[in-house]
Amino acid sequence: MRAFISGIFLLMIMNSLHAQDSLKTVELKELVVTGEVEPQSVQKSVYNVRIIPMERLQSRGATRLQDVLNTELNIRFSQDLALGGSNLSMMGLPGQNVKVLIDGVPLVGRQGTGNEINLNQININAIERIEIVEGPMAVIYGADALAGVINIITKKSLDDKINISAGIHEESAGDEYGFSKGIHNQNISVGYKHKSFYFSGNLNRNNFRGWQGDSAAREKEWHPKTQWMTGAVMGYRTEKLNAYYRTDYLHEKIYNPAQFQGLEAIDQNYITKRVMHQLQLSANVSEKLNLNTAFGYTDFERRTQSIAVDKETGRETIANSALQNTDQFVGMTLRGSILYKISNSINLQPGYDINTEKGRGSRLKDGENSISDYAVFLSAELKLSSFASIKPGIRVVKNSVYHAPPFVPSINAKVTFSEKHDLRLSYGRGFRAPSIRELYFNFYDASHSIEGNPDLEAELSHSFNVSWNARLLETDVLKLTSTLSTFYNHVDNMIDYGVKTGNSATTYININNYKSQGITLNNTVRSSKTELSVGFAYTGRYNALTEADRNLPEFTWSPELNGSLIYHFDKSFQTSLFYKYTGKTPSYVIHPTDNTVILSETSGFHWADISVKKSFAKYLSISAGTRNVFNVTRITNSSASSGAAHSGSGTTKPIGYGRSYFIAINFQLTK
Repeated sequence: MRAFISGIFLLMIMNSLHAQDSLKTVELKELVVTGEVEPQSVQKSVYNVRIIPMERLQSRGATRLQDVLNTELNIRFSQDLALGGSNLSMMGLPGQNVKVLIDGVPLVGRQGTGNEINLNQININAIERIEIVEGPMAVIYGADALAGVINIITKKSLDDKINISAGIHEESAGDEYGFSKGIHNQNISVGYKHKSFYFSGNLNRNNFRGWQGDSAAREKEWHPKTQWMTGAVMGYRTEKLNAYYRTDYLHEKIYNPAQFQGLEAIDQNYITKRVMHQLQLSANVSEKLNLNTAFGYTDFERRTQSIAVDKETGRETIANSALQNTDQFVGMTLRGSILYKISNSINLQPGYDINTEKGRGSRLKDGENSISDYAVFLSAELKLSSFASIKPGIRVVKNSVYHAPPFVPSINAKVTFSEKHDLRLSYGRGFRAPSIRELYFNFYDASHSIEGNPDLEAELSHSFNVSWNARLLETDVLKLTSTLSTFYNHVDNMIDYGVKTGNSATTYININNYKSQGITLNNTVRSSKTELSVGFAYTGRYNALTEADRNLPEFTWSPELNGSLIYHFDKSFQTSLFYKYTGKTPSYVIHPTDNTVILSETSGFHWADISVKKSFAKYLSISAGTRNVFNVTRITNSSASSGAAHSGSGTTKPIGYGRSYFIAINFQLTK
């Protein structure tokens, strides 16, 4: 079977290469905005940027961001089935060190045991592209940007026409599908532009009915989840001015049915509400002067609703008030910058960045806590010659709780050896104050026992990145590019989990230091019909136990291999394959019973998605495919329980809910 599939893909490539009459390689002028003084191409940027365009999201039939990012190198997800969320890590660092932005504005609402943004709470149908910048971005974006930035660029209606689109997505959850099983999603969006004014709005409903798996009769291994997402943007754009207001609303309900204990079961609903407001303005005052400002306000609420269910009658009543909880986090961002072009070779960008967050709820210390971060920064872009440019930067921070270092510096450089080869180098100093959750939030339920630690120290880091980019072949019919990169991160006072003395609860602690390093190789072949990519990553994670026993290795290493193939039979019909192998992840831990050091391993697994898409004229498209081809549900985890955030010492980790099949129908009308 594998040989047959390989042969089919080889024939696709050969057919693409020999169809000389239709082969015209299109040079994609991908513009990036993350961290830049002004939009510029990926090739010119001093940062190592990956772009995931809207077309790739659509070709995968993705219903959530995890469906797209889970086959990217250096990005991994873990599932918290108890809370129904997902957490990510990037470049060997946890998600608490990854900054998630919506149009450059930080996303508020870190939750769960990992203190991370749940990317699956973002409306994927409103995304134009995703920009991933690997490496430190603390000078421009401040805290939480030690590992890098994921900037989600949303759609705006900029065509001089009316645009209406609607879609239906039906998918099984493993082998489960029906009215009360599987995935049932619907979306609709409208857009309109008249002269310089534009408007767009969207409404999206995601209904995941859960997955039973091997759970008992009433419980589900993956909880049912319903999401309502809606948003709107209105703006005014000319050559000199671009101003817009955007609002987004999320309502998510996760249902956690429980086993009956006697004649009663205590079910729980996890209800999340998030309202985001953005106001952005960019003005070209002159050829040398550009002003940018952005304001964001987010109200995030997470509520646990406990319901008592009578076994005999099925009657539901609100459970004891002690089992009801509501936590609210309000965040505000105000940032602005000035781009001043002193000459063709020198640009200056001074700016300010204000971020505040306030939390309130019964599980927070004193019921209400807040933390604020005030910063000014200065970045410059210096073109030393036609082949070399550098981008130094400095950030000065005032935190309401912690003493930041006197300044946070960074420097990025790009050296162009020829039209086909360039080298990028970067260094960045990072500063991250603990979040409100890490400091003051106490979280107890049947699966978690976590206490905040107000005595935490702030994290400080040094990060180095080097990447070599080569355009090895560029002809009218074929384009081959390759990127080889390496990174090294050193974090002092890294915040991690530990066991609290006295009550054995899990709490947050500062470990002395943490390191990660790795190497990544990406290769891409493009023609008019085919886009083929193959990549490899090898990441080392620091083994803290080596400080006590020098016979242990300093790093434990884990490989990743990914590949993708998008083939266009013609303009209206394409097929896609996305694959990733996540290698086994070793780590050294202390056994909880005899205090000996043992080697723990999380086993590796293969993941693949296959899809086809057919367009009919300009108005209708149908996509169908298979997700999780290798039918992965859980992987072996040999780690012994040693007081982790989750109670118990399970021998497996959840990955997916089995091989699934989907079909999606999308309708679009433009006028």
